[in-house]
Amino acid sequence: MTNLTSKIKSVSRKEVIKVLIQYDTSLQSLRDVLRHHFDKQSFTDEIAAAIQSLAIGIVRYQNTIDFLLSRSISDGSIKDKEQIDKQCLRVALFEGRWHKTSIQNLESFVKTKENMEILRRAIDINLETIIKSMNQDGKNSILYSHPTFLIKTLAENLGYQKTISLMKKNNSPASSYMRVNQLISDPDAILASLKDKDIILKQDKYFPFLYLVVDGLKTLVGTDAFKNGDVFIQDKSSVLAVTTLDPKPGEYIWDACAAPGMKTHLIWELMKGQGRLVASDISYQRLRGAQQRFQKYGHHQIDWVHTDASRTSVIKAEKILIDAPCTSTGILQSHPSYKWRLNKKWLFSIMTIQNKILNGIIYRYADKPGTEILYATCSILPHEGESQIDSMMERHKIELLDGPKIGEKGYQNFKCSDKVRRLFPHIHDSNGFFIAHMRICS
Repeated sequence: MTNLTSKIKSVSRKEVIKVLIQYDTSLQSLRDVLRHHFDKQSFTDEIAAAIQSLAIGIVRYQNTIDFLLSRSISDGSIKDKEQIDKQCLRVALFEGRWHKTSIQNLESFVKTKENMEILRRAIDINLETIIKSMNQDGKNSILYSHPTFLIKTLAENLGYQKTISLMKKNNSPASSYMRVNQLISDPDAILASLKDKDIILKQDKYFPFLYLVVDGLKTLVGTDAFKNGDVFIQDKSSVLAVTTLDPKPGEYIWDACAAPGMKTHLIWELMKGQGRLVASDISYQRLRGAQQRFQKYGHHQIDWVHTDASRTSVIKAEKILIDAPCTSTGILQSHPSYKWRLNKKWLFSIMTIQNKILNGIIYRYADKPGTEILYATCSILPHEGESQIDSMMERHKIELLDGPKIGEKGYQNFKCSDKVRRLFPHIHDSNGFFIAHMRICS
């Protein structure tokens, strides 16, 4: 191990302990904890990347890590340990078992003989043998490090084999997509400049302006093209939601839950900067941040409105995008902490918000037949997709339009199943996403 590599490992371990303690003792997501940590301190790109990678890896496998450690503690469980010991053991076990770091290189990190013995036992455990007596959901929860509630729900709708494939994919790094701003004058020149920087891109077969970033993501986000808004990082599922709504020049379109504004920008691009686009959000801070980014890119024509979408005064739009707040279970590859914060209370509170927004908008547009509404969530749970649409179909005069050609049909046993679409990480190499396209009827 070189001195530089040794330094990066040493610093990243110490810093990730601070990150994990903050995450463990607060209600913040890991993403927010990392962002605040990096805002407070300045790190080299290499060390920041190491901290982030280590933190995400540990939280991704937290269920399995804690199971192994608890089985290796003679009196109690890992949750009974002091925070510093708890996080040191989590980091050490992750490195020793998943990264194959030698036990000798971890001895000084865990510090005490007691912790060293716990670590040795945890690394040596034969996991498949020790979980033999568990039921199927319990086994899969430990093997693939997902909560049993999520496993049961997915298995009921996907079957166990597809659920296992999805969980395996969730435990791998997420793919990144880049799209070219269609309002710039020379996109070919931008693409050529990126290739000159050894950024390897693969054009998507469905969207000619979208590219899979095969290599060079770190370089890409440091380019002037990215900083100036000539290119954006945006997932394929997000792009599909906007293109399904099919914004056209001259139309009046409302992005009802707009922040942070990525879909808003793509809508404006597809409108070719012509027509009226209203972007609203209930969070003033997030809305203001999105507006400032647009102004930085030279777009001043969008109407930014701070409002509750369920009670808004925006009542003349021809097309409406509702990218509703959700549990974010479709982005567990990049944000694994969401799966551990998932519980029925939180899910039901999110469902209430989604239902309120959908119901409020459809009710206000009930006397405007022909209005199109695109409802989307980055969730793989039927509670936030099919159930919501079936509920709206029972209460309102709406018709579902044919879903996009990309994606799977909705989960079975729902009235809307054939018309709505789902994208899955293990099938489409994208975020998990739900899309329903509907029209107000007379």
